[in-house]
Amino acid sequence: MPTQREQGVIDEFQQRRKRMMHSFGFCILLIIFALLILQVIDNRPSFLGISQAAWKALSAVQLILGILLAIRGYWQYRCPVCGEIVKGHDKFYFGVLTDPEHCPNCRSRLRE
Repeated sequence: MPTQREQGVIDEFQQRRKRMMHSFGFCILLIIFALLILQVIDNRPSFLGISQAAWKALSAVQLILGILLAIRGYWQYRCPVCGEIVKGHDKFYFGVLTDPEHCPNCRSRLRE
């Protein structure tokens, strides 16, 4: 049974984890939708009466927004105790642990 302080750390980290997962999920949806738009306008250049250049611009904005959301999700995914990003291996690996039991840096408990 975690102490009250540990429970606060666990709750804070789980909120950060949830925000990161939502950011990544929305990022994937934006990128898929942008690629779908590009595919559709190749077959129908003036889809819904909008020019092909406007569709390409919308698709580019969606791709950029998706990348920015992914970066935001990555940078906010930190341990509440030490403030380090919860990475999977070492400082050169950009992947994160999606549901770690302990922080790899300070060994604080992050999950019940």
